[in-house]
Amino acid sequence: MSPFNFDKARRLQDILAQKIRLEPLNRPLKFIGGADFAASETQGKIAAALIVLDAIFLEIVDKVILIKRINFPYLPGFLCFREGPVFLSALKKIKFPPSVWFIDGNGLAHPRHLGLASFVGVMADIPTIGCAKSAFFPYEEPDNFRGSFTIYRDRKGDQVGYCLRTRTGVKPLFVSPGHKVSFEDALFLTLEFSRFRLPEPLRLAHFLARQIFKS
Repeated sequence: MSPFNFDKARRLQDILAQKIRLEPLNRPLKFIGGADFAASETQGKIAAALIVLDAIFLEIVDKVILIKRINFPYLPGFLCFREGPVFLSALKKIKFPPSVWFIDGNGLAHPRHLGLASFVGVMADIPTIGCAKSAFFPYEEPDNFRGSFTIYRDRKGDQVGYCLRTRTGVKPLFVSPGHKVSFEDALFLTLEFSRFRLPEPLRLAHFLARQIFKS
C-alpha cells in the first residue's frame, strides 16, 4: 500500500470540488444505478458492486462486480481515494449507462465538499447522488414518517444535503447531491426510488457487495 500524502489529497479534493455542478437532472429517466463497496483487509482487496435498473419497473438490466488491490488505507474524509478508482474501473464495463447513480457515500456532505459521490461524478462527468447511512456532521432528526426530512448542514452552517426518512420507523439517510444533479433531485429521487431504507439500486448493490468476500 502506497504512503498516503494528506496535503496532496486535500489539495486535489479542493481542486475537484470547484468542478462540481449542481443542476437539474434531465428527464425522463431511463435507467438508474447504484454502487456499493466491500473490502477484505486480509486479502488486501477492495470491490465495487454496480447495479443498473430500469427506472420504471425497477428490474435489473445490468450489473458489474470488479475487484482491485487496496491502494489506500481506510481514512474518514478520504474514502474517495480508496473506493473511487474501483468504481471508475467498474463503470467502464457497464453496458446500459444510467441517468443517475446512487452512491454509498457522501456527495457535498463532506468537510471539503468532495465525498465519494462527488469525486466519481466529477471524474467520470456523470450525475451522482450520495446516500450515506451515517452522519458526517451534527444533524436534526426528522419526524418519524416516510418523506420527512431536515436540512443537513456542514459545520459552517451551509446546506450540504438532507437528513431524509425514506421509510417510517427506520433510521434516516444522509442524502447529498454529488455532481450534475440539484438538491431537489437528490431529495426527491432518493425518496421516489426507495421501497425500503435505501434507494432500490443501492439496496441491491449493497446486497451484492456483501456477498463478494464471504466465500
